[in-house]
Amino acid sequence: MKNFEVEITLSEGNGAEQTESFESQDINLILRKFFNINWRRQLLKQLQQMESESTFSIMNVETEQYISITLNAHSTQTEPQFHIDSNIEFSVVSKELLGLLKRTKNYTVIYKNLNQSQVVEQLSVFLDGHVDSMIEHYKQLLHKKSLQEYRIA
Repeated sequence: MKNFEVEITLSEGNGAEQTESFESQDINLILRKFFNINWRRQLLKQLQQMESESTFSIMNVETEQYISITLNAHSTQTEPQFHIDSNIEFSVVSKELLGLLKRTKNYTVIYKNLNQSQVVEQLSVFLDGHVDSMIEHYKQLLHKKSLQEYRIA
């Protein structure tokens, strides 16, 4: 069974922040905690306080991999937007100069401007221990981005 450390930091609205930390093996409990947060209200509180930040961080105690979900108060969208930061690293080997040279680039899984359903999807994948599928998804996004840059150039 996987054991997770969870830390939740939420804005109180009066300039203070409330932090809750716990360990759990219950994936459903962690997901319920995320769903029980009124992210729209947190966004409003965060906008009222300049230095405030709402985060939901999970670390797998066994692998020491973590994801940190942060509410983006600077988003122009009406729905709450999130950033995901992590320490999940991977390498990509790319061929250059007609395939004669190989270059290795190291990446860390980081997402910006995700909506709540996309965050829940990534959170569920992480909690289920399918970090490899998170990496594959991220590689696909990197590939799409590089194709778009190639088309623009």
